Amino acid sequence: MASSGKHTPTPKAIIHQKFGPKARFTVEEVHDSSHSGCPGLAIPQKGPCLYRCHLQLPDFSVVSNVFKKKKDSEQSAAELALEKLGIRPQNDDLTVDEAWDDIVGRIKYLFSDEFLSAEHPLGAHLRAVLRRDGDCCGSVPVSVIATFDAKINSRCKIINPSVESDPSLVISYVMKAAAKLSDYIVASPHEASLRRKNPYPSEIVEALATHVSDTLPSREVAAVFIPCLGEEIVELDTLYISSERHYLDSIAERLSLKNGSQVMISRAFGKASCGSECRLYSAIPKMSSDHSSEASGGSKEDSSHVEKSRNVRASYICGQDIHGDAILASVGYRWKSDDLDYDDVTLKSFYRICCGMSPNGIYKISRQAVIAAQLPSSFTTKSNWRGPLPREILCMFCHQHRLAEPVFSSSDAPGKSLSDIFRSHKKLKVSGVDNADNENLSKEKEDTPGLGHGFRCEVKIFTKTKDLVLECSPMKFYEKEYDAIQNASLKALLWFSKFFGDLDVDGEQSCDTDDDQDIKSSTPNVFALPPVLQNGLSSESKTTNVPSVEKRVESITNGSVVSICYSLSLSVDPEYSSEGESPRDDTESNEEMESEVDAGYSANCEHSVDLIESNEEIEFEVGTGSMNPHIESAVTQMTVGEYESFCMTPPDAAEALILAAASDTVRIRSLLSESPSLNYNILLLGVKGPSEERMEAAFFKPPLSKQRVEYALKYIRESSASTLVDFGCGSGSLLDSLLDYPTTLQNIIGVDISPKGLARAAKMLHIKLNKEACNVKAATLYDGSILEFDSRLHDVDIGTCLEVLLSSSF
Repeated sequence: MASSGKHTPTPKAIIHQKFGPKARFTVEEVHDSSHSGCPGLAIPQKGPCLYRCHLQLPDFSVVSNVFKKKKDSEQSAAELALEKLGIRPQNDDLTVDEAWDDIVGRIKYLFSDEFLSAEHPLGAHLRAVLRRDGDCCGSVPVSVIATFDAKINSRCKIINPSVESDPSLVISYVMKAAAKLSDYIVASPHEASLRRKNPYPSEIVEALATHVSDTLPSREVAAVFIPCLGEEIVELDTLYISSERHYLDSIAERLSLKNGSQVMISRAFGKASCGSECRLYSAIPKMSSDHSSEASGGSKEDSSHVEKSRNVRASYICGQDIHGDAILASVGYRWKSDDLDYDDVTLKSFYRICCGMSPNGIYKISRQAVIAAQLPSSFTTKSNWRGPLPREILCMFCHQHRLAEPVFSSSDAPGKSLSDIFRSHKKLKVSGVDNADNENLSKEKEDTPGLGHGFRCEVKIFTKTKDLVLECSPMKFYEKEYDAIQNASLKALLWFSKFFGDLDVDGEQSCDTDDDQDIKSSTPNVFALPPVLQNGLSSESKTTNVPSVEKRVESITNGSVVSICYSLSLSVDPEYSSEGESPRDDTESNEEMESEVDAGYSANCEHSVDLIESNEEIEFEVGTGSMNPHIESAVTQMTVGEYESFCMTPPDAAEALILAAASDTVRIRSLLSESPSLNYNILLLGVKGPSEERMEAAFFKPPLSKQRVEYALKYIRESSASTLVDFGCGSGSLLDSLLDYPTTLQNIIGVDISPKGLARAAKMLHIKLNKEACNVKAATLYDGSILEFDSRLHDVDIGTCLEVLLSSSF
């Protein structure tokens, strides 16, 4: 039995519990002007954005202090309101016995007259079961309480944290707690349902009946039937939902169960065609065994096998143990409504949910390019990255798999001075125009940073119970902390993608084979193994004559950002039937019908082409693995405006992706058994070459700009000057470096014609002069030109001018 957990409601949660929608939080932005001053610079500086929250309650209002985060300002306002109300938040550190008492008290409250009219999804269920027929009238399926009451779920987690992955445990705990209310609640353990011992007052029931809107007697809702046996294909199904009966009874009928009390409801996940959340409905494991044994006349020993039959595909997509056949549907009640909310779930929805379980699938779906896009293997720059950033994807992945938020730990270390780097790089590495420059561009972000500090980031993934899942500790340093965080996130995502893409990979093997052994996995069994989703199609190898694409010299280098328009379609050659034989072979033996067959054959000899995926414009960075390798290989050999078309045989592993992208999933699934070809049509719209900074970093180690700064610093230290002016200072790279090293300088001046560059330099100097101890006592920035005399620049000991370009007109 697990130890007690901590459940401390936040001040905002307490306000919401007491006032609900009557409490209004309004957050406003507050700009701090304390960082706007910089000597000699008459350019207004925008300080960091801060937030202040106004909380309006029915009787009074409060205003929070200023905070860097919106949520902190909201919590502060809630704390001030609680102080005025005289309410002190109490720590909810419950023991297991106290958790049991809470569950018992909660169940009693759920069946009270007061809760029957509550604006809560459970209240809608309680009102709906009053319309059930016969003995089921008023009986609430325990799975409904276990699924939709958050308080009972939280208390069950205190008793046993395993309820997170096994919802049937919550059902058993609710039944056990309800047994203590025998004078008030009637429990039916064989059907897992609860009802009040004494009926609700007739006046309350009649009053509630008047609020139920008139609806159609029956409606059809599209759902997906997921068989327990893996060799059976997933099929589209239809549920007949009626306002005269509880919708779980309709689902139970499709699952061959007695009634809705034997149906287990999973957590919400995924999205239906219109964006609403989906749930899985299946038999409660024990109910499944009992019902099957009764139907077959078998013994308990026979039924135990049914109880252990785990639906691998259903369990995989919801992260909970599902037994027996399951139905994926989007139907249920919402807050403040007695009307049943529903949405159609298609086969495409099912395959997209399966695809979105892995980091690679999350990235594919977010880019709306399920087949074409791929999770990049490297993060170069934010400007070149397309789609959600690695850190965002990692957070989405953890949320989807019910894991705790990723924990990032950044650390900085002094980077090597450039003189030290010079000694370690006696010869500058200059690459030619061949594949070597591509390798340099792909590795440029992994080099040791030069001046200032380098950053590295460690990310840890935990379960909700604080068990370590993954620890990613890349040893490489990056110039920016932002880049270190994104690269660490991407490295963890790539490990997870490898795990989900290869069933033979376990945590220990991945740790041993990973580069630099940066990743450690302690609990690889947290995730369910991805099932085979080929839908019962033949596993025999498929061979198709695919025309080869002429290999040409690559004209686009790595690091370039290209824009393409593409379409992918599936085609079946009519020369071959599903058995791989030509339809002509069946007619050659019959000479009398030869002319008729030839006429019919020529009429049906056109290729069947079905569009799978298309995109009018999508961008990606060459050399990062962010695009299908066939598409990227073709694009690098093209010129702007050129069109390329080729076809490939789709591998078996791509069938699930094709079904996730296709509109007509049923038809495409049938075509996949006919040895189809995947046709690629690509138009190159534009190319943006790598930036000069990236090219310089790729060809020179360290970059030339840093070599120039180091060269200037060397002579500045030797000059013993006290005053310096930097012409064309830009964003202040040299001035920034002067503050990192001990010098004799006491006053530094920067001159530039770019207001934006001066603004960035002012922000940097203001922060460094306030935080770091250095000899420099004053820093001044002037808006001016190196070509014009400036009387303000006098009594200066030394002047510098680095990387300044003069126009030929001067």
